[in-house]
Amino acid sequence: MPKFTNKKSIYYNDVNLLARPTFVDESNTLGALSRKNIPVELNRVYVSPMQAIIGKEFAIKANELGLGLCLHRFPSSVPTDRDWGSTEGQIKIFKALQDTSNVFVSVGLNDFDRVEQLAKAGVTNWLIDMANGYMHKAIGNAVKRISEIAKIDNLMVGNIHTAHGVFNIVNELSFLDCPIYIRIGIAGGSPCSTNDSTGYNRGQITEINECADWLAETGSHNIAPQLIKKVVECDVRIVADGGIKNSGYASKAFGAGADAVMMGGYFVRSEEAETNITGDGTYWGGASEKQQLIAQGKATRHSEGKEFKIEEPILSLERLTSDLWGGISSAVSYSGFSSLKDFVYNGYFEIKENSLPPRRK
Repeated sequence: MPKFTNKKSIYYNDVNLLARPTFVDESNTLGALSRKNIPVELNRVYVSPMQAIIGKEFAIKANELGLGLCLHRFPSSVPTDRDWGSTEGQIKIFKALQDTSNVFVSVGLNDFDRVEQLAKAGVTNWLIDMANGYMHKAIGNAVKRISEIAKIDNLMVGNIHTAHGVFNIVNELSFLDCPIYIRIGIAGGSPCSTNDSTGYNRGQITEINECADWLAETGSHNIAPQLIKKVVECDVRIVADGGIKNSGYASKAFGAGADAVMMGGYFVRSEEAETNITGDGTYWGGASEKQQLIAQGKATRHSEGKEFKIEEPILSLERLTSDLWGGISSAVSYSGFSSLKDFVYNGYFEIKENSLPPRRK
């Protein structure tokens, strides 16, 4: 029989952040909480591994600006010197970057030949790029195989949207001695049609906050203590992924408990985005029919993505990044904290409708 939770699904647009008095002693520091004094933490903003966005020009500029990068793994069925999703294309971009410490390279569950080649090129940060993070056993087996043939400094996996999903993944990956980034969000991205196609979706604030609560209060879900210990000892970081269309939504994600955010639709509006250099200015999902046509020359399976024309003004990546950080840093200053790191999981929210508010530690 069907089961229903008693939680309401709270989306970004369902809440407002409320300003609070400062937690910083400003008696001897003029303008201590001015947004200009908030330390820049653009390393907490990752660009989605989307073919419409990631190309060599975009990656180099994003890397210079300090953004986190996830190189996509979608090759083209037609030979081209701009096939950035092929193993060779990924390596070209990777080797062109000045700082690869916050660059993740996408691979599939069985891409072990690709992993070997990427490892030889120096890749140590891996993204297991798949839509269904609830295949935790398969993820665990794949990561064990990768760990045998490559160094893993950081691992990103997903996507899931419940606290139990976090536990299952971390339990499978507890053998790792490195940070584990978990992408939180299913069907939230602008080019994603999974909700319409399958019925699966959840409010982003609800899913982020539930997962953050669970990590902060591990043990509240009646899971065996010996397994809880394994989770507690892991360095788990929440990446809010999907539907973050502006700096306000990003700020809400951080306040609800996200350690980082992943954004695609925001950055596809940049002059450097691949679709605006070589394409027709459209944006499409990784599970869309267009993606299948690019990769295979034909659509062979059910589509859970869509394609649309970019209507917003096209701006430089530097301008978009400046505007994004300007909004996030201003949100931090309103919060009463002196850094984004301190603001994470400490947002003070007002629910627009009658729902339970996110919890504060």
